Amino acid sequence: MRVFLYFVAVVISQLLASAHVVYAQEGRQYEASIIDASLPDGWFMGEVAGLEFDTRGHMYVFNRGHHPLLEFDKKGKFVRELGQGLFRVPHGLRIDAEGNIWTTDQETHQVLKFSRDGRVLLTLGRRDSAGTGWYDRGYQLTLLNAPSDVAWDRGGNIYVADGSNYRIVKFDVNGEFVGTWGHKGDKPGEFNFPHSIVVDEADRLYVTDRENKRVQIFNPEGELLDVWNIGANPYVIQLVGDAFWISDARAGEVLKLDRSGTLLGRYGQWGKEVGDFGFPHGFDLANDGHVYVGDLLNWRIQRLKIAKKK
Repeated sequence: MRVFLYFVAVVISQLLASAHVVYAQEGRQYEASIIDASLPDGWFMGEVAGLEFDTRGHMYVFNRGHHPLLEFDKKGKFVRELGQGLFRVPHGLRIDAEGNIWTTDQETHQVLKFSRDGRVLLTLGRRDSAGTGWYDRGYQLTLLNAPSDVAWDRGGNIYVADGSNYRIVKFDVNGEFVGTWGHKGDKPGEFNFPHSIVVDEADRLYVTDRENKRVQIFNPEGELLDVWNIGANPYVIQLVGDAFWISDARAGEVLKLDRSGTLLGRYGQWGKEVGDFGFPHGFDLANDGHVYVGDLLNWRIQRLKIAKKK
């Protein structure tokens, strides 16, 4: 177990965070804060599975409480709930460049696309119908099985990490099926639960292959380009600027990698104290550069302020 050196006292904040503490971890410094998000009376946040910021700085939280999809403004004030009654086991959350909100649910087996004003624009998969192929009684619908994440390329093509089918499914901009690749295994190009997916500016797809402890990189046609064996169970992946960020939920850590897959830093450890994580899952970087982490088993959100190297 790593030893954390507390070099300042714990400070109790009454502003945006309920508590914060500064750590020195393996020579890297960061400040951890618990976010005290405002909610209507009687509401609470359950297991936080997904977290994303839009271009306005609004934070969206996808949690497993009675009010799953929540929006907060950039000051942390509650704005609204979206998609009431549509979710069972919230999992992945993404926001595209137009501000549309995308969700994946592992029990309804669907990907949903919402407009910024909360209208359902697109559904992928059939509700409550897990499957591997076509639901073809005249419907021509591609079935999914516990979809875990969704991403897009520059042309608007949609890529779904179809977790329990161990594959990536590609749809066009209108949601029409294009193709699929992958199956269960540990060889290059195979998956043992593709958990998360992100696309870079060159339309390269980075897929976290969770149980194989690696990230696999593909082109839009599914051709394997590279494999990063990272020695961790990668859950959610984000690409911000010149770095990739990955949550390793089982270790209670968030990892930072450069564009070649080299580890630059790791933050957190398993636990319940401020700065500890109990299964960190969905997370995102805000415009202020801080990392906001859905601390799933601790039913909270933490903010990490990473100290820059001198």
